[in-house]
Amino acid sequence: MANANGKLILIVDGYSTGRELVRELNRRGAICIHLRSTPEIPTLAAASFDPGPYAVDLGYLGTVQQALTRIPSVRLDAVVAGSEWGVTFAESLALALGLPTNRPETLSARRDKFDMIQQLHAHRLHAARQAKIRSAADAHAWARRHDHWPVVVKPLLSAGSDGVVICHDHADIHRAVYAALFHDNLLGGFNDSLLIQSYLEGPQFIVNTVSQRGTHHVTDAWHVDYRIVRGGSMAMESMTLLDPDAPPSHALFDYTRRAISALGIENSPAHSELRITEQGPALIETGARLMGGMMDAPSYAVAGLPTQASRFADLLAAPRDPVGPGTYERRRHLAKVFFVFGDSGRVTSTQGLRKLASLPSFHAHYRPLAPGARVWRTSDSLFCGGVVYLVHDDPLQIRLDIAQFRAWEAARALYAVEAVEAAAPAGAGAGAGAAIAVSAHAGAGDRPCVADAALLAIPGGST
Repeated sequence: MANANGKLILIVDGYSTGRELVRELNRRGAICIHLRSTPEIPTLAAASFDPGPYAVDLGYLGTVQQALTRIPSVRLDAVVAGSEWGVTFAESLALALGLPTNRPETLSARRDKFDMIQQLHAHRLHAARQAKIRSAADAHAWARRHDHWPVVVKPLLSAGSDGVVICHDHADIHRAVYAALFHDNLLGGFNDSLLIQSYLEGPQFIVNTVSQRGTHHVTDAWHVDYRIVRGGSMAMESMTLLDPDAPPSHALFDYTRRAISALGIENSPAHSELRITEQGPALIETGARLMGGMMDAPSYAVAGLPTQASRFADLLAAPRDPVGPGTYERRRHLAKVFFVFGDSGRVTSTQGLRKLASLPSFHAHYRPLAPGARVWRTSDSLFCGGVVYLVHDDPLQIRLDIAQFRAWEAARALYAVEAVEAAAPAGAGAGAGAAIAVSAHAGAGDRPCVADAALLAIPGGST
């Protein structure tokens, strides 16, 4: 396989927004190869994977050491993760091949949420107080010593807000621990221990970056609005692009750069969740990969904003062009709005979605559900129903349109849903029902997809 006309990039587990990365690389003349880190594609990720844009899909070649002997004899220019599933495998493979990657000695701090926060404390960065627990008794004992409510219980590794619960008393802790401990998580791992942390008070933010040789460029950053749903979990309602020149952004970006440096992120994207507390910014967690979920380039482009996948593709396709330590420019106001279903059921009509086009800031609705699709009461950050993009020159108009969206949703005037009593399967929030790609302004190349993919961050979740 020749790569004379472009870089040869191996993408490990190109699920979720990995699909955006391969498209961007192809546009730049790169040749992309796909490799799985697991024998089968994870159920949660299957609907978001398309082998079509890859020159070759190698499938599963075994462990990192086995893959080294089985990868075709070609000179790779980069090995990168396409999603959360592929981070450890991609970094280990890149290291073995002598290719740029993140610091291997801090790999556990990028994967294990307990080690991550401990690493921040070691670098004197503000973060939550915490403990690793292996029983409800451990959790109760820590909460009594901490003596401040609420607290957060969550898995050490998972997706979205799977197993993440805000606990206001010991009864909440009991329920949270018994629901998650010694159970499988959405990434296919087993929760043999959990994490209990102090709750970080303050507004929630997402900061996305791309890094090259330890220099971090902020590609986009968002203010997150969410609601607490039944059981103490969090559901994201919307996210609004931050003004990068506003004073709070400066502190947020400076802290993020110091945090991801402490975690050894030097040559990859990163997706960080933070809060601004009374003591300043505090990291909730970081993923050493692209933001998951939704990164729809047509709507970003209307707002004059390259996607994180686009900026990372620039770096991979032209690695000699140094990435600057700066930030993005915001030319127009941009927001993403998500559906929150109050009940489970089956979609009987989507006629109400036509109302969305009447919103002055409406740009597109990607991946809406079709009639007949099953939906489940929203209980996590694994979205169902599509994502609505709002773009406008006036931020007040966007706020008004979000309020109108929520009013329609509360009146069940968008999706008509008939109640169906049935337990939701694992990961239902991410894969409930077939979706159709219909939007007012979405590009013709947008493909149908089943629901809205995993790994979009929310407070205390994984991204």
